[in-house]
Amino acid sequence: MPKMIDIESFCKDLKEVSSIKIVDRNGKFHPAGLFSEQIFGPVRNYTCQCGIYYGLSRSGGVCSQCGVDIVNSYERRRRFAKIVLPFKVVNPLFFDLVSYLGGNQVVETIALLMRSEKSFLYKDGDDYVVNDTQNPASFEKTWEKTDAIYEIVNGLATDFSRDGSEVWKYVKDNIDNLLIKEVVVLPPDLRPVTRSADKDNQVVDEINRYYIQILTKKTIMKDSIIEINTNKEIYYQYWRQLQKDVNELYNHVLMKLSKKEGLIRGNILGKRIDFSGRAVIVPDPTLKLNECYLPYFMILELYKLHISKRLIELGKFKFLNKAIDFIDECIEYKDFQLYDIANQVISDEVCLLNRQPSLHRLSMIGFYIKQTRDDVIKIHPLVCSGFNADFDGDQMAVYIPVSKEAKKEIKEKFMVTKNFVNPANGNLTTLPSQDIILGTYLLTASKFLDLQGQVECKGSTVTESVKLFNDCLPPDFPLVNEPVGKKQLLSILDCVKGGYPEEIVAFTLDKIKDLGFKYSTLYGCTISLDDAEIEGSDEFKKGIYSSTDPIDQLMKVSSPETEKFLRDNFKYSYMVESGSRGNWEQIRQLVLSRGFVSNFDGKIMPYPIKNSLIDGLDKEEFFYSTYGCRKGLLDVALNTGTSGYLSRKLVFACANLQVHEELDDCGTTEYLKVFVDTSKKALMLVDRYMVTSSGLEKITFSTCKDLVGKVIYIRSPIFCKSYDLCHKCYGDLYKQTNSKFAGILAAQSMGECNTQLILRVFHTSGVASVRGEHEDMKQKDIIVDLSVASNLLHKIDKNETPENLVSNLFDVYNTSRDIYHVHFECVVSQLMWNGFYKWRTLPNREKIKYSFSSIQSVPSKESWLLGLGFSNPKIHILKGLIHGGYYKGIFDKILLGEKFL
Repeated sequence: MPKMIDIESFCKDLKEVSSIKIVDRNGKFHPAGLFSEQIFGPVRNYTCQCGIYYGLSRSGGVCSQCGVDIVNSYERRRRFAKIVLPFKVVNPLFFDLVSYLGGNQVVETIALLMRSEKSFLYKDGDDYVVNDTQNPASFEKTWEKTDAIYEIVNGLATDFSRDGSEVWKYVKDNIDNLLIKEVVVLPPDLRPVTRSADKDNQVVDEINRYYIQILTKKTIMKDSIIEINTNKEIYYQYWRQLQKDVNELYNHVLMKLSKKEGLIRGNILGKRIDFSGRAVIVPDPTLKLNECYLPYFMILELYKLHISKRLIELGKFKFLNKAIDFIDECIEYKDFQLYDIANQVISDEVCLLNRQPSLHRLSMIGFYIKQTRDDVIKIHPLVCSGFNADFDGDQMAVYIPVSKEAKKEIKEKFMVTKNFVNPANGNLTTLPSQDIILGTYLLTASKFLDLQGQVECKGSTVTESVKLFNDCLPPDFPLVNEPVGKKQLLSILDCVKGGYPEEIVAFTLDKIKDLGFKYSTLYGCTISLDDAEIEGSDEFKKGIYSSTDPIDQLMKVSSPETEKFLRDNFKYSYMVESGSRGNWEQIRQLVLSRGFVSNFDGKIMPYPIKNSLIDGLDKEEFFYSTYGCRKGLLDVALNTGTSGYLSRKLVFACANLQVHEELDDCGTTEYLKVFVDTSKKALMLVDRYMVTSSGLEKITFSTCKDLVGKVIYIRSPIFCKSYDLCHKCYGDLYKQTNSKFAGILAAQSMGECNTQLILRVFHTSGVASVRGEHEDMKQKDIIVDLSVASNLLHKIDKNETPENLVSNLFDVYNTSRDIYHVHFECVVSQLMWNGFYKWRTLPNREKIKYSFSSIQSVPSKESWLLGLGFSNPKIHILKGLIHGGYYKGIFDKILLGEKFL
């Protein structure tokens, strides 16, 4: 267990604050006040209170006139001081600790001693009794106030520690901290004072008010003509007030640490960024994959110092402030005369582009900067899927790296060419869509009659249109001689991604992008309402609704026969077949029949909407349609917050889970049992290690298909013995993602899926589908999936097994998305604890039963400092004191630095 800091020892060498005055007659900080330069250090670097600048060479000295240390002003963020109290009070933290361990009876006993001046303590046999009605003189031995409280706590600690209680032994060992005579004063820069706009009043941080209250009481007692210590009634009165002030100070400090606006989450874990801008985004097909355009006036603002320096180098200005003023004028008057100089400055500069909500690491990608005269950020069309961006008014933030290290890190880790692999499922992140897919499909499906001449390509005779597509692929890539729709194109690009260097992948993507845009434009696809009508649709519709059974009608509406009818008769079916836009269900609603809709409860309405959207709905059909539309809007509004909250909890719970940089095998002999029931699950197990009769074997794309329908045993993070996961337990995913933060990747993969599913509900507008239907016409909803996932992570049955929990999570999330199996294993491994110790890291874990912790409580077990950032910080502090723990995670490093861990 960690040792509690001894207040007396900590305060021994601290200087004392003794005055309630903040400034003296001269308007400078009072030498004995809460902002004293003599106590806390100078306000300005190496400058004393007299105003003399001594410089760095005199650092460590003291001004002979005013007594201020000649040091950097940063000391005012580090130096503590103390207030010496006229008598001892109870340490609020120790009181909370005793209350936490002793329960209500101990709290009420101590509270009575604090509340009533007539109360005293005496011993009746082995029991302590508090009395506030009789005369203390009638008892042989009594204790009052602080002495009584000390006697009770010491007695309890002695008795319980004698019985073997470790936590009460901890109290006994630290009993000297129960009563304190000094209050620690925080460094002044953590509780600032500033002048208001009218310069007549000072704006003082709230915490200073509590210090002033304590100092005021101390001054009153010191100046009192009555001897307080001899007058019992007055002594109790002041003691009670002083105790109250100390308690309020303690509670206020905890409040400043906790919750969203607190010091930890508000200032340390979430910082505002200085060199940043924001603008609307538009696509630009002329860009290369790793480039973006930033507005000229944004560049002037972001690179103001660099451009000023360049202007001085060119001899345009002598002073920096004059150059900056000139740049400000150019921005104000929309002057483009610095355009060429700005181009020189940004010639090799990079930036980060970020689109909110930042659901995963692909929401922040690095690009080389180019300059545009337009007032928008222009991005490459293929990077939209990672950002989940469209161009209906979306905005993005741009962040500029300042240091060399930051620029190097962006070029090595953040560039789009370094992030082709989606960590959630291994798919390509720069996905072609819409016009690009349509263009390549039309070209390869021989829709251009003037490109049907026979030519030689890669040893075969093909049409000119097919050769144009194959010329975009690497020279040694196998010939593609078939219509290339979305699925085929993504499969081809996946092979290119896996077999070629990133430069060739980027070049191939850019070539396909150019080809797709060119030929989709040349084809000139437009949609006419007249051409959308289908001949014979009325007869086909009668066949669907000839049955009187709603379930039979529902099955016919979504049947393969209906899809075939639409494919054969709809003039624009090539759009759906190519995968560029829409699906057969949408086409069916548009030109044939809207079908069934579900109500607020997810129950399918028994009355079908027979008309199509082109025909138009009658009054009754329109009324039924409103159910689904409202449901979509309500679900988005009510559940987006729930999804975001779950995502945040996932990240905080899994943040400390990392892959070891060097450890290949932890040597565990325990394996996770997995039933591979579908080909999707088999695919999501690729690059994992399973145990066979000949030892460990890696699952590959070629061998995963053979696993369907079998039960296999794999190495898993759940059973890894190393604190940082070994390579065999995690698998080879870390090689593709170039990241050791396995927990963060797992949390982001699930969190991004949560939010995207919620937002997708909005677009379906409640139209019923065959997915998950039952005899009672109840539709399984995406929102239900979120509730199931949330329950699986929050309310875990004590008899649950890790195999079953992983399987349930996988089934929920992989109904509509692809997410690697290992991510669910990482999350489950973080939920398995024994007390305050992670179960899988215990040396004798086979003899110890694990228990599942709610995802809500994991962050405070992983890091009690992180726990402070949430509500109820007292409990987290007390648990951290009593249970200690093994804290070496990323948040502890951010908050404390490496040397404390």
